[in-house]
Amino acid sequence: MSAGLGDRWLRGERLPGVSFALHDRVAIVGGSRDGQVGTVALLLAVVPHPLYLVTLDGGAGELRVRQSSLQLAH
Repeated sequence: MSAGLGDRWLRGERLPGVSFALHDRVAIVGGSRDGQVGTVALLLAVVPHPLYLVTLDGGAGELRVRQSSLQLAH
């Protein structure tokens, strides 16, 4: 990912095709981690699909998660 895009995202700028912002509360949908909740820590890639580093609640670690496997947590 271009350093410029990452910096823009960190400053809170909305990027085309990128649904989540830094510190958004998200839930994982599908797969073995279905239903786990965490916080967006970093945007790792935009192409071919947005990929985020998510810090899981309760000290359960961090995961790289595609945007298609995330939704805003309620």
